[in-house]
Amino acid sequence: MNRHTSIAAILALLGALHAVAQEDSPTFDIFPGEKVFPMFTADALAHGMSIGRVTNNSEWIGSIGAALPLVQANVWGRSWQLGASATAFNRIIKTPGHITVYTIDYKVDFPLDLRLRSLALRVALGHVSSHFADDGIEILDEQSISYVRDYVTFAAAYDIPLLAGYVYAGADWNYHFEPTTEPWILQIGGEGANLKLNGWARLFAAFDVKFRQNLSWGTTQSYEAGIRFFVKQRYALRLAYTFRTGFEERGQFYDQKESVHLVSLFIDF
Repeated sequence: MNRHTSIAAILALLGALHAVAQEDSPTFDIFPGEKVFPMFTADALAHGMSIGRVTNNSEWIGSIGAALPLVQANVWGRSWQLGASATAFNRIIKTPGHITVYTIDYKVDFPLDLRLRSLALRVALGHVSSHFADDGIEILDEQSISYVRDYVTFAAAYDIPLLAGYVYAGADWNYHFEPTTEPWILQIGGEGANLKLNGWARLFAAFDVKFRQNLSWGTTQSYEAGIRFFVKQRYALRLAYTFRTGFEERGQFYDQKESVHLVSLFIDF
């Protein structure tokens, strides 16, 4: 190999290394358009905005909040995403000319998510507190309790293209839990059957089940089916029927069971 050939080979190698380095160099994005971890669609405490009619009594269930990805870092083909989420959940009685709010639950999370191709991982710090509204104390003649959970979430989700969806599993370790001490809540769920009806609507189905150590591993179950409209990145409208049964999500009734049928409208963020 002559001198000119050697120099050309070295320059070619340096060019290739530079291209690889440029391709694999970290990139950062503020307010990324899409989330790397999927939503827990059927979870009664999923962040977002919704209003739902309980069909087997005169109550409504509402929520107002959002789950927002704040910063994303792409490093060596892996996407790391830091987010913030906060939602207030209300149980409402609607009578002619008057709306009565009788329970208010708050949930806040700060997740750190990692995407590895079809697998997504999450660790998050979170807080839940549950309260009677003033109307609730008067109507139900109940004595409120202090219900607070401060927790760390560990979760994983896996894409399943055959079902046009995903499954997930996770656990909340409650390092501060009133009025009980057993720390674990386990959770499984998923969404699939995303069948396009046309360019702006698709059918879906989802489920979510929680296992509560403080209630002898009793469950809270939620099953949902409906239509998602106007999907654009992480945004969509969702009209759904939901059946929820088992132990209550509302902390003031945490050791009581309830079965409800809901027709709800959601705004997914």
